[in-house]
Amino acid sequence: MSTIIENPEIPLVGMNGRNKLYSDDFTSPQNGDIVGNSRPFRFETVGKMLAKRKELFQKRKRHCDVSLCLAVLGVAFMIVETELTSAFIIGRNTIVSYLLKMCITALTVALLIFIGLYHYNDIQIFAVGNGVDDLRLAMSARRIIKIIAEFIVCSIHPIPGAFTITWEATVADGQNARKMTVPLDVILSLPMFLRFYLICRAIMLHSRLYQDASSQGLGALNRIHFNFRFIFKSLMTLYPEYVLTIIMFASFLTSSWALRLCEMYGEDGYKDDVHASFLNCMWLIAVTFLSVGYGDIVPTSYCGRGIAVLTGMMGAGCTALVVAVLARRLELSRSEKYVHDFVIDADLDKRLKHNAANVMRAGWFVYKYKKSKERSSKIVSHHRKLLRAVYNIREIRAAQRRLMDNSVTLVEVGKSQNEITSAIYVMKCRQTLLEEKMVSVEGKLSLILDQVVAIKRALYRAKDE
Repeated sequence: MSTIIENPEIPLVGMNGRNKLYSDDFTSPQNGDIVGNSRPFRFETVGKMLAKRKELFQKRKRHCDVSLCLAVLGVAFMIVETELTSAFIIGRNTIVSYLLKMCITALTVALLIFIGLYHYNDIQIFAVGNGVDDLRLAMSARRIIKIIAEFIVCSIHPIPGAFTITWEATVADGQNARKMTVPLDVILSLPMFLRFYLICRAIMLHSRLYQDASSQGLGALNRIHFNFRFIFKSLMTLYPEYVLTIIMFASFLTSSWALRLCEMYGEDGYKDDVHASFLNCMWLIAVTFLSVGYGDIVPTSYCGRGIAVLTGMMGAGCTALVVAVLARRLELSRSEKYVHDFVIDADLDKRLKHNAANVMRAGWFVYKYKKSKERSSKIVSHHRKLLRAVYNIREIRAAQRRLMDNSVTLVEVGKSQNEITSAIYVMKCRQTLLEEKMVSVEGKLSLILDQVVAIKRALYRAKDE
């Protein structure tokens, strides 16, 4: 049996347009005889396994796309129903609310079905990639926990009906504890935003790096797993501005609406005029995200405070990423660094020559006026110029040394290492060639010695005769 690979996610080619390069009708009759139309058991060829693998990858990608669409539609229906009921346009006991929530339930059931199909295809890919027939071998404890957690997260949604709960809330100074009556839909609607993790999965499956067989082959040789973390790093390397902008804008809108949902209900279920405004919630999220915190609007419920804490943590992370991206963008490239260092070195060399000339001139005047023993003020003046020129020369020398030290970066070190490696390889090849030539010379010398010995014996034999 072949070695089991933990994460075989290499979409190789090998499938025709009709997907008929493989078959599952292999049987294993006793004694290897052919029974009816069945054939003796044998392993599938590599081409058929790659074709089946390619087909499973296509199916898994389609199921992921459908799951993402269902998740987005479910969240959209939830937002529409929440906005209509919070604005008192419809009631939670009306037919319209029941229909919207039934649509959310239907979309949730369909989402769970397609998530199950996605994981079933994933298990089949594992089985095909490792050459096993029993799918139970792919069901590890980690995979089972992951599937169960995913089903639990995606199954939470608002249920039809007008159910309410009561939770405690405090004002900003921590006093005057009070009770808040809020609909149960608040608790069941917020976890629906967790379904957006499917966006990460879709980005990974639609990435060119993930779909390219050559990239996957290079990754397998270098022990690189093509997961979402690697794809995200690649996107941050190629398009950091767009990725950060999308992440901050999406998190800003989502956090603002979630905070409004938590804070819009006051005492006895009535709306809170301050927190019911979406603009006020956006302002609160903005000042929290940017770590400003004016304090003019504060969350009063523990749900809102939790969202504010998460927003602050996300803001700190995004700020660090923005600083890192700006630092990388402001850094000089290799060619720009070479030009910059050349210009600075030329300017320092010119200044060094000027100061050397000033040293000679000031020294000559000091010598001249000292010899004439007159004009002591001019001697002091030229002596100062001499000392200033000497000091400038020392500073220029130090600047040149710093420039030389800064010019040697990791790129130059790597280039020097590559050059040294190439030189060592050339020397090794020449040494091998020299050894071969020496062996050839030794062989020819031994042949010459044998011929000389033969001639000597022939001469002795002729002399005896």
